[in-house]
Amino acid sequence: MSKVESTNAKTVKTTVYLPDGLRREVKKHLIDTGETMSAFTAMALQKQLEFDNSRAGRKRLEEKSKVERLNDVIRGLAKDQ
Repeated sequence: MSKVESTNAKTVKTTVYLPDGLRREVKKHLIDTGETMSAFTAMALQKQLEFDNSRAGRKRLEEKSKVERLNDVIRGLAKDQ
């Protein structure tokens, strides 16, 4: 049984804000497939975590971190002027 499918897991209500187009597309998918938003969201989040822990995911996160550090340096230089 995967982490998502665990029947012993405690569930907590969480509000997520989505762009309207994505919300409509997901809602249509859920109606077509009969899935619940909770199950769909849990699966999507689990897949993203698995990807982030993969080699490609770690590389993407490292690149994102580099960009954030460069942006911090640029902001610091802009403040000094």
